[in-house]
Amino acid sequence: MKTIFKPTIFTFVIASMMMAGCAPAKDKSHTVVVQFGSYTTVKNNWLKLFLPEARASVANLKFCFKRLRFKMANELTNSDPTQDSDNIDFNLGEIDISSGGAALGTISLPEGNYTRIEFDLESTCASGKSVQLTNSSGSYSSTERITIKFEGSFSANADGTLNLSVQQILDQLNNHNGGVSLKTAAESVSGVLAN
Repeated sequence: MKTIFKPTIFTFVIASMMMAGCAPAKDKSHTVVVQFGSYTTVKNNWLKLFLPEARASVANLKFCFKRLRFKMANELTNSDPTQDSDNIDFNLGEIDISSGGAALGTISLPEGNYTRIEFDLESTCASGKSVQLTNSSGSYSSTERITIKFEGSFSANADGTLNLSVQQILDQLNNHNGGVSLKTAAESVSGVLAN
């Protein structure tokens, strides 16, 4: 029985090593450049020739970035976003949002299909403001944590660039006149994400 036992243990060890070699690889991650796309602050420029401009126009916009989250379909955000397990620190500091677009930075993102990205803007920058806005209705700022969202479809299956359309958010901020808080205005719409 000893002669049968030794080869059985040897066979078990070899089989275990072979099975370990066949185990699925750890989750892959890809390098993703995150950037805001360009935007316009006035729609239908030709219409301005005939009708006076009734909308406000963003002249200056600054966001103070703290963190971001990538969410898959039907994935919820923690009720306290600072405790969400998907948080990625994204301390870019205060960024001037320009109509020409803005490169925000590079992150390592686990492979997957995402349907929403959330940025937390907080008052941790030197200005002490999470958002600063100047449009033709006036100047506004907030010290509240503001979460801006981008919805759509993004597949992180290779290194690449993620373009975020801020046009809808800018359209909302174009119309801001202080009637609601800046937080309410910024969080009431979503931008668009796409490969």
